[in-house]
Amino acid sequence: MRNTFINTLTKVNHLRSIIGYNGLVYALKKLPLIGKHLPDRLYGLTALKIIYWVFHIIKEVSMLFIGKIFGLGMIYLIALFLKNEYIGHEMAEGISGPNLFASFALFMFIIYALFGLLLNTRLFKCTTEKEYLVFMLRMNPRTLNNSLFIFDLGKLVIGYLIAGIVAIIGGAPVWLWLGIPVLAVCIKLFGAGALAAFYKSKSKRNKLLKGSTWGLIVRLLFVFMLLPVFMVMVINGYYVPLQYMLIVAAVFVLLGVWGFFELAGFDANLHRRALRDNIVRKEIEHYREPVNTKQFKRLKATGTIKGDKKGFEYLNALFVRRHRTMLVLKAVIFTIVVLLIIGLMLFGFIYGYGKQFGAGNTWVMIGNNLINLITGHGYDDVLLPYERVSGFEFFEFLRICFSKQLLFMILPLTVADISFKATQAMYINCDNSLMTFSFFKQREKIMKLFDIRLKQLIRINLGPAIACGLFADLILFYTGGQDYPFQYLLTLLVPVLISVINSMTWLALYYLFQPYTTTVNVKGGAYKAARIIISFISGFICWVPLNTAILAGVLAVYALVYVLVMRVLVKKFAPKTWKLKS
Repeated sequence: MRNTFINTLTKVNHLRSIIGYNGLVYALKKLPLIGKHLPDRLYGLTALKIIYWVFHIIKEVSMLFIGKIFGLGMIYLIALFLKNEYIGHEMAEGISGPNLFASFALFMFIIYALFGLLLNTRLFKCTTEKEYLVFMLRMNPRTLNNSLFIFDLGKLVIGYLIAGIVAIIGGAPVWLWLGIPVLAVCIKLFGAGALAAFYKSKSKRNKLLKGSTWGLIVRLLFVFMLLPVFMVMVINGYYVPLQYMLIVAAVFVLLGVWGFFELAGFDANLHRRALRDNIVRKEIEHYREPVNTKQFKRLKATGTIKGDKKGFEYLNALFVRRHRTMLVLKAVIFTIVVLLIIGLMLFGFIYGYGKQFGAGNTWVMIGNNLINLITGHGYDDVLLPYERVSGFEFFEFLRICFSKQLLFMILPLTVADISFKATQAMYINCDNSLMTFSFFKQREKIMKLFDIRLKQLIRINLGPAIACGLFADLILFYTGGQDYPFQYLLTLLVPVLISVINSMTWLALYYLFQPYTTTVNVKGGAYKAARIIISFISGFICWVPLNTAILAGVLAVYALVYVLVMRVLVKKFAPKTWKLKS
C-alpha cells in the first residue's frame, strides 16, 4: 500500500515536471524577437531540465504549506483580535479567554472550510497528468485519485499544525490545535464523498458525470450568506457559545465518516468515467459537431434578438443573448452578495445606533449625511460617530485602506471580472468559425467588432464595480464620513475605472495574441508572459498608498490614455495576429 502510494506520487510529480518544462520551452520559443532563434534541442537539454526540476521541487514544497498556513493563520489572528476586544469591552461575561478564542476560531474555520468545499472538485478533475496516466498509460484511476487525495490531506494536516502555533501563542487550548486539522480532514472527506455520491447517482441514470452548475450556485450563495451574518454578529457584540460550535463540529465529523465510506465504494470504473466526462476537450468537441447534432441545434436555437440591430451589433447581441448565463451570472451573483453584505451592515448599524441614541436621532443623522453625500459636504452629525461598537477598529482599518490604498479594489474586481472567460466563449462559439472568412480579418471589421465587445464587457463588469464602490462608501460613512468634498463620488469612481482597464486589458490581449487553439488550450507564450507580468504588477501596486482624490485623477487620465493606446495597437497588429491556431 505504501509503496503503491509513493510510486504513484513519484510518477505524477515526474510527469508534472516534464509537462511544465516542455511548456516553458514552448513559451520561450514563442516570445517575440528571441523566440525564433532558440533551437529545438532545448527540449532535451539535460542541464536545463535539472535546473527546472530544482525550481519545480521548490515550488511544490512552497505551495505545500503557504495556502494552508496563511488561511488558518489569518483565522487565528482574527480570533485573537476579537477575543481581546470582547474581553476588553466586557462583552463576554461567563466565558474564559481560551474558550472564547476557540468559539471564534471554530466559527470562522467552518465558514472557511465550507467555502473550500466549492473547490473540492479536484478529485475528479481530469488534469493533463491524469489524462496521460489513466487513458494512455492505463494506470488505475482509483489508485491515482485516492493517492493524490491522501497527499492533499497530508499537506492540509501538516500546514494546519504549523499554523496552530499562532493559536497556542494566542492562548488557545491544545485540543483546538489538534482538533481543527481532524475537523478539516472530515470536511474534505464529506465534500469528496458527497461528490462521489452525486456522480454515482448520475451513473445509475446513464448521465454524464459532470458537476452541476446550479449546485455550485447554491453552495456559493449558502457560503457567502454566512459571511455577512458573522459580520453583523461581531458588530453587535454577539458570539456563538462554544458548546454549540462543538456540536456543529461533531456533525461534520459524522458527515466525514459517511464521506469516507462513500468514497471507498466508488470503484475504478466510476473513477475512470468521471475523469473522462470531465475532460475539457470533450466538452469543446460538442460545439464542433455537425449541424444536425442535438448540441449544435440547442446552441443555435436558444435566444432571439428584438429590435433593429444589424451586422456586428446583431452578432454581439445574439452572442450575449445565447451565453447570458455564462457572461452575466458571475457578475450578478457577485453584485448581489456585496449588496447583501451592505444591507446587513446598514441594518446592524441602524439597529445599534438607534438602540443607543434613539430612533429619531438615528433617522436625523442618516438624513443629514445622505444630503451631505449628494451635496459633497463632510460628515455633519449632531451626534458623535458610533464608535463604541465591537469591531469598530476593524472598520477603521478598512477606512484607512479605502482612503489611502483603494487600489486594493483590484483584487475583488479581478475575482468578479468575466473578461477572460468571455474571450474564450467568443473564440469557441463565434470567432473560430468566422476567422476562416477573409472579410472578418479586415482592419475596419476587426475594430468595429472590438469596440462593440469592449462596450459590452464594460457594461457587464460595471455592476460589481459599483457594488464595491458602494461598500467602500458605506465604510467611510460608518466611520465618520468623507474627509473632503466629493470623496464619496471619487471612491465610487475608482473601482469603475479599474473595471474599465480590466475589460480593455483582456479583450486587447485576446486580439493581439489570439492564444487559443482549436481545443481552447492557451498556447501563446507571449500571452502567458503578458498575464504573468500584469498579475505581478497588479499585486505590487495594491500596496501603493495614494490619496483617493489623486488616485481617481491619475486613473481617469491613465484609463483614457490606456484605452486609446491599446486600441491603436489592436488596430495595427490584430489583422496579423487574430487567426486560427492548431
